[in-house]
Amino acid sequence: MLEDLKPPVKTFPCRVRTIASELSEEDSDIFVNAINDHASWSVKALETELRARGVRVSEKAISNHRKQRCSCA
Repeated sequence: MLEDLKPPVKTFPCRVRTIASELSEEDSDIFVNAINDHASWSVKALETELRARGVRVSEKAISNHRKQRCSCA
């Protein structure tokens, strides 16, 4: 009866993925490339520049995405 009992797979929403899906294709590519560019963008600098352009994403969301601690991993 309970042979196939397994814990549910938890899918946590990823703010980075959500924002990327809401942007135009060109802006989404730029956004994703900046998120993945660890060498050029610190988490704080990227968060600050995105906020200045009206994109609200926290340092924690960027950091978690970069460390693959979100549902995208």
